[in-house]
Amino acid sequence: MPKPSISTTLIALLLASVLLRTLAAQTPPAPSKSVDGIKVDKWNSLPLHGIDYRGVQSAPAPKRDLSGIWDATGDRVNGSPPGIQFSGANEHRSVLPGNNAPRGGQRDEKNIPNPLPYTSLGETTLESHKPTGQGVRAVPSGQGNDPVNICDPPGFPRMEFSEFRNLEIEQLPDHVLILNQNYRTWRTVWTDGRELPADPEPRWYGYSVGKWLDDYTFVIQTVGLNDKTWLDNQGRPHSSDLKVEERFHRIDSDHMELTVTIDDPKMYAQPWQGLKNFPLRRQPKGFDIREIYCSPSDLAEYREDVGDEAPPDK
Repeated sequence: MPKPSISTTLIALLLASVLLRTLAAQTPPAPSKSVDGIKVDKWNSLPLHGIDYRGVQSAPAPKRDLSGIWDATGDRVNGSPPGIQFSGANEHRSVLPGNNAPRGGQRDEKNIPNPLPYTSLGETTLESHKPTGQGVRAVPSGQGNDPVNICDPPGFPRMEFSEFRNLEIEQLPDHVLILNQNYRTWRTVWTDGRELPADPEPRWYGYSVGKWLDDYTFVIQTVGLNDKTWLDNQGRPHSSDLKVEERFHRIDSDHMELTVTIDDPKMYAQPWQGLKNFPLRRQPKGFDIREIYCSPSDLAEYREDVGDEAPPDK
């Protein structure tokens, strides 16, 4: 029986290869789900974590689009959601290793692992701020002077440094709206090309303009911030000259990173970052953001029921 020629063998191999590719194309892909296919509570939704995202395959990031509801708490680390920092800005926590209990004994900011570059005015102003709650600088509630304890607005960027939860971003033709769960606040970021005001009347959340650096990076500059506010829950100060830069970088359809830089020469010898590549995760469509307000009546009831831990200094 004659053996097949080399050309006949090559033709057979080519036909087999084509047939395999055709069959592979007809085979349905492995099942997967998207974030928008995950069910959440219809009212007062809770952010998704860990196991909820198994099987999710994120699509590529849309160009020049940050819209959606984003969760900043993420998966819990050591019992605390990373967006909720009682001990200060995420990159500069005012906690010493082994001494992170409330009202710890060490209150010297120079001795923390990652100290901030305070000016003399910055150090003096910091010492006049008496935070309560957790962290090495905390004092008993009766001795504290945190502005939010009397329901003053937390201001910006404290809402991102200490109580960063869910936010919704909406894009319009000439501005971007950032709606934050904490205190149910919103900010308007103008994208119509206007310049920041040269001598602004102070606002709790300042004046903001934004622009795209590329198809996936949006940068916001904010000035005109009321110096009655603190930068974080540990009482880090700022002056009315504060400039804040936010850099949102969208990685894919479901993930984004945020870096926040502080520039205030009166209080700090050099700029510093409070958040660096901080992860945000998009929540499913239909996510209902619950209310978080500071209510003076609720605060009064709390003080009546619980009372202060210690009388104020005299």
